[in-house]
Amino acid sequence: MLLALCWPRPWDGVLRRHGLLQILALLTLLLTAADHWTTYLCLRAPIPGFEVSEANPLAGWIFEALGLAPGLLLDSVVTLAALAFLLSTRLVPAPTKRIFLAVVIAWTGYAVVNNLHAIASMGLSPLGGV
Repeated sequence: MLLALCWPRPWDGVLRRHGLLQILALLTLLLTAADHWTTYLCLRAPIPGFEVSEANPLAGWIFEALGLAPGLLLDSVVTLAALAFLLSTRLVPAPTKRIFLAVVIAWTGYAVVNNLHAIASMGLSPLGGV
């Protein structure tokens, strides 16, 4: 057990090179992309026998106002801008940034899992086919 504690773990070098905050930001971006893709698959066209809707009322309003693809694009741009601000500002302490990103990752991860479940239930492919 002592050897395991002293032996370098594979992620130690990654954390030293990039920092936990940057890794959390990258995970946020990847999960947001997965959320947007799975949301698109779920909402792009009605599936007979299924009634699917956006759970986030603000996103639902944006999709109604702009359309699904433009709404997802706007959401992506806002997410990128928010992450850029969060990573660059000194107004928010680093521990607070890490906690915030961890919460966003958990929330977005839940949305992706929920969307993947809906995709499987509707008989769709996560790659976009039926």
